Amino acid sequence: MRSLGLDIGGRRIGVAVSDPLGISAAPLEVLRDVGPSALREYLERKASEGVEVVVVGLPLTPRGREGEQALRTREFVQAIEDMKNVRVVLWDERFSTLEARKRLREAGHSLRGRKVDAEAAAIILQSYLECGKCMNGNEKRKE
Repeated sequence: MRSLGLDIGGRRIGVAVSDPLGISAAPLEVLRDVGPSALREYLERKASEGVEVVVVGLPLTPRGREGEQALRTREFVQAIEDMKNVRVVLWDERFSTLEARKRLREAGHSLRGRKVDAEAAAIILQSYLECGKCMNGNEKRKE
């Protein structure tokens, strides 16, 4: 089962994709200045290419609270949660984009360019995949 991971930022959305078996995640691309309706159209195209699950990272403050960015993320999720043939999972982020930058720096990767956002999406998606596809009660399903 192919999955997409999304890291929704202020002006960019990082996208990651799993392999066809849904085992590992890889950075895919970065969408710039995309609103909820344009994101929905993008995901509908991806669904036609075999994507069945969209994992959206929910950013939390260091104390585990939701801030302004979490509200923006929830706005995007509301716009896509009723998509046909695609399950949308709201996943509490284990690593923020800042944590992704730290890990990339520690691994010796360059932080120049826009790939960092897609790397953050890959971290979100990989954490979901490594959890054995367990659901944390935040998943949104189209019955």
